[in-house]
Amino acid sequence: MSAPRRRLAAVRRFAGSRSAVVGAVGLGALVLVAVLAPIVAPFDPAAQGGEPLLGPSGAHLLGTDQLGRDIVSRMIHGARGSLIVAAGAALVGAGVGVPLGLVAGYLGRWADTIAMRVVDLLLAVPGILLALVIIAVLGPGRVNLILAIGIGAVPEFARLTRVATLEVRERDFVLAAKGMGASTADTMARTVLPNVLGPIMVQFVITASTAVVVEAGLSFLGLGTPPPAPSWGGMLQDARSYLYQSPTYGLFPGICLAATVFFLERIGRGLQLAVGGGGSRAGVRGVGRGAV
Repeated sequence: MSAPRRRLAAVRRFAGSRSAVVGAVGLGALVLVAVLAPIVAPFDPAAQGGEPLLGPSGAHLLGTDQLGRDIVSRMIHGARGSLIVAAGAALVGAGVGVPLGLVAGYLGRWADTIAMRVVDLLLAVPGILLALVIIAVLGPGRVNLILAIGIGAVPEFARLTRVATLEVRERDFVLAAKGMGASTADTMARTVLPNVLGPIMVQFVITASTAVVVEAGLSFLGLGTPPPAPSWGGMLQDARSYLYQSPTYGLFPGICLAATVFFLERIGRGLQLAVGGGGSRAGVRGVGRGAV
């Protein structure tokens, strides 16, 4: 089957999964709201003009926090922060891990040994602990969050890409490219990489899902996005002191967090189906390693 037909078949398999379509639509709506946050948010997320711990009302649809800030506005702007960290961390993990795994799998020998020892070193430290150490050294902030979570995702991208590369490097189309005089770098970039992108896409979505949870966890611990910038984890941390005065305060950020992870998980499952399950086992390992 030609490459265009394979891509069309993958799109049809993805579209044929109702849960994947639900995830894609839900995530698309969330991204749209996050992009349009300054327009759709009814109030400035840092404005303290309302009555503290007000319940849902006509003026404040989901109430206010302990400083009188509108919860809806803070949730909308918090979505932007969470999605930026999720996408950025996945890009960092893929940007470092994919070339590392590609070189290790294609060249083998000493390159494979060196690359896999680096991966083993990163795997020796649990992902959340590695993120905590990096944040402790670099300090809290969105960029540092992206780096911390992204570096923790490098091993899964590297191992997945290495395994996929080992599977295709001796196939006829790769040997044909080498036989026509293509350089090693050109063969890896233009022949091998396009044929291992399926499982990498699955891992990208799963890493983004894990990053949303880790970002919220670090913000909950006070190591994420520094206040007064809104974040879902920070809102949950603040809400735990006011559970009796305002039970709904922490409910809505938690629902947004769970919904985002659900949408990404559904998309990841749909992509696994679309690429024929090529990255399912590696993807499951990625979730477990990143969340521990």
